[in-house]
Amino acid sequence: MEQNLRNARGRLRRLRFLLLAVAVAASLDQALLGFLVVVTLAAGGWQAWQERKAGTGLPGEAAGLGQPGRNRPRLWPRPLQALVLLLLADAYLSLHSPANVHPFETTFNFFYVVGQYAAVVWLLGRFGSYFAGRPLFGRDDGDDGKGGAGWQQRFGRAPFPLQVLCVLGGVGILVLLGGGWQHFFGGATDSLWVDKEANPLLRNRVYSTWSNPNIFGGYLCALAAYGMAFLSVETDRRRRWGLFAFLLAALLCLVYTFSRGFWAAMAAELIVFVLCFYRKGIPYLVGTAAAAAVLAGPAVWQRLATLRHIASDSSAAMRLAYLDIAAAIVKDHPLGIGWSNYRYVFPEYDYYFRNPDVIMYHCHNLFLNVAAELGVQGLGLFLAVWLGFLLVAWRLHRSGRFPWVRALGRGYLLLSLGMCVGGIGDHVFFNVRLGVLFWLLSVLLLLGRQYNQYGPEPGPARETGPRGL
Repeated sequence: MEQNLRNARGRLRRLRFLLLAVAVAASLDQALLGFLVVVTLAAGGWQAWQERKAGTGLPGEAAGLGQPGRNRPRLWPRPLQALVLLLLADAYLSLHSPANVHPFETTFNFFYVVGQYAAVVWLLGRFGSYFAGRPLFGRDDGDDGKGGAGWQQRFGRAPFPLQVLCVLGGVGILVLLGGGWQHFFGGATDSLWVDKEANPLLRNRVYSTWSNPNIFGGYLCALAAYGMAFLSVETDRRRRWGLFAFLLAALLCLVYTFSRGFWAAMAAELIVFVLCFYRKGIPYLVGTAAAAAVLAGPAVWQRLATLRHIASDSSAAMRLAYLDIAAAIVKDHPLGIGWSNYRYVFPEYDYYFRNPDVIMYHCHNLFLNVAAELGVQGLGLFLAVWLGFLLVAWRLHRSGRFPWVRALGRGYLLLSLGMCVGGIGDHVFFNVRLGVLFWLLSVLLLLGRQYNQYGPEPGPARETGPRGL
């Protein structure tokens, strides 16, 4: 029995490490992410099989929350779970749309993309509660004998959602440094990203480890959302200043993406943050905005000025044309053209380029793209699922027993606001890695809800900061 327990703990430690590695890879590289998802899925499948053979899984002391196996606390609210399954079924059925004339390519894309989403959701949902913290190790080995614990021990004992967010924040710092480096020594300079006629002062646009500046802008809005959320519950002065520096770096990096849509998204996040979660931060908001404007230079003001003359700005004019095209597709195909089939249908509706060789993989609007590919009913299901997660986030924000749980809810609310505003001008979830991050953060929300319901009662020491330990 003791040997079996040690083996189970070893497998779970490895699985925990792999899940954290998946979170890191989502910010860095698609090939690495795909590889790690497959490896982690194999490890999770083997662990699930071993638990099924044993009948129960891990003993309660090592399971993290509640009882293992079939007796573990329920993670998914039933209505939300049903909506997610319906959305998944609708996406698969869309592959059989009469407009889908390339079923092999679209089916492959479906299993490649949605398969990664589903794997991350299943792995976190199935095993995330095992990694609630110290109980995984079965003993209090965080004490270093000097009245405290090292950061490695504190990290190991932290609730798993908080571990993932710490890892995302750590790798986020490296991504920010990469963006800063690109601003001075490289970045996107070709005509696809820089319109020299409309923006003669624009030298380059940063994208760091992401595929283009606009997707990078969406990622920065996600980082900033959770940075602001944790700033709103943090009481330690040093950590507050660290979070503020992190936010300032993210904001400055976002400025250098020159993504007007995500400038607006960040502005919306900041306004809601200071009005709803951190009113004493209004002076800091004004000062940060002024500093960002000064540091960015005249190129930013020139970029903003192009909004007054949309017709003369190639990027803005192109996006308006894309919206018209997508709206026409939805009108003609209200049940959807099929997952990932937009690129094949686009030439039939293209009045802008009038070139059948132009490949357009998606509409530059999140909601119209979902409606075009999955149908009006698919858009409704997607919004219903998102709303379900938002309700969970709102409840955690209002009634979280731990500071980090409240921050988890607030971060998701701000993230969703940023993605909705930025999604008006770009389909940010077209990027697989950003989509994986979205679903990962959504399931972390459910794990936070579970921990809030079944975790230990917060003591005085646990209420001193966002760690909630």
